[in-house]
Amino acid sequence: MRPDGRAPEKLRELRDEVKRRIDYRSFYLRYCPEARAKGARLQSLCPIPAHGHSGKGHPSLSIDLQQGLFNCFSRDEGGDAITFYELMHNVTFARAVKELARELGLDGRNGAPPTSLASRAAPDPLEAESESPEPLDAGQTAAVCASFLEICRAEEQLEGVAYLARRGIDAAVARRAGVTYFPRRAYRRVMRRMLEGFPVETLRRAGLFNRREHLTFYHHRLLFPFYVEGRPLYLQARTTAAGVEPRWHNMRGQVPALYNADSLRGLEGGSVVYLVEGFTDTLTLLSNGFAAVGLVGAGGLRGEWLPPLGRFRVVAALDPDEAGRRAAARYRELFAARGLRLAVVELPSDVNDFFRQCPVAGLELDLLTEMALEAVEGGK
Repeated sequence: MRPDGRAPEKLRELRDEVKRRIDYRSFYLRYCPEARAKGARLQSLCPIPAHGHSGKGHPSLSIDLQQGLFNCFSRDEGGDAITFYELMHNVTFARAVKELARELGLDGRNGAPPTSLASRAAPDPLEAESESPEPLDAGQTAAVCASFLEICRAEEQLEGVAYLARRGIDAAVARRAGVTYFPRRAYRRVMRRMLEGFPVETLRRAGLFNRREHLTFYHHRLLFPFYVEGRPLYLQARTTAAGVEPRWHNMRGQVPALYNADSLRGLEGGSVVYLVEGFTDTLTLLSNGFAAVGLVGAGGLRGEWLPPLGRFRVVAALDPDEAGRRAAARYRELFAARGLRLAVVELPSDVNDFFRQCPVAGLELDLLTEMALEAVEGGK
């Protein structure tokens, strides 16, 4: 790793711009999601691979969030955020600067945001129906989705795992659900490999590429696939960066099923299954030992998805807002029209926040569920 004092002037200028733009708290928490905050400092176990967990289970890493400096006391090694990135990824100073610059949207010359790649990667504007490309069939969609996920899984997953960990989602649970991530520095490589595997028109019909022949998942790189009978038939993706709107992006086509619906096939009849909003709430319950399926938005349930739920005791735990309450009431009627029963619990916040904020969230949910099931199963 070359000392930055010997770096070319342009590289030093880019380094300085990176250090001016970087959000130190977000940067370090990406690698230290369990860090404890003490004022303007973070304390954490040291994650640097070469240090080999040298703190022996004790927090040995101290981070100054105002200066962006870190120090590992067990190895007496420290420096700035760029040095930390070098050590975490075992890359040179120059590569660390350039990769961080790309993540921050800097062009490497004068710090101006590059409009070229971001604009080329933007989804096509909404098209008239007559101009829309013909959608892929299920087999083609599954092939494109499976390949995209496989290519992305070959990239480093650390940032995505850390993002989910900060929300209390277990890495093994996310892996079983097929959640996949690719870092921005891998964007061109992922795009190139997809183009090597499929004609660009096929990728555009799937909604992964635009007319400019660029992968549209530029800002949205945390991927949540929908599996139907073991095949990924759809996916949505979330941005992990603050301030990016919209937060979600998806491929073309309709949502084919409830999120995580495939997991119900191996579940014993009569089990309690929670119906919640979104991926994060679904994965939160799975991480805490509950069975759950997710909706895309409070109003996203379709009647044809109900038959597989018929052999379970279904409990809706939607967000405690007006949209969630209206949806819960409508779903009760939808279930009843098909001879099914739906219990409803209302938590003080969404599922993910509830489990992160309440130390006995699992017990509280069990008690609320028991009362809700007694009400519907007792004919009240």
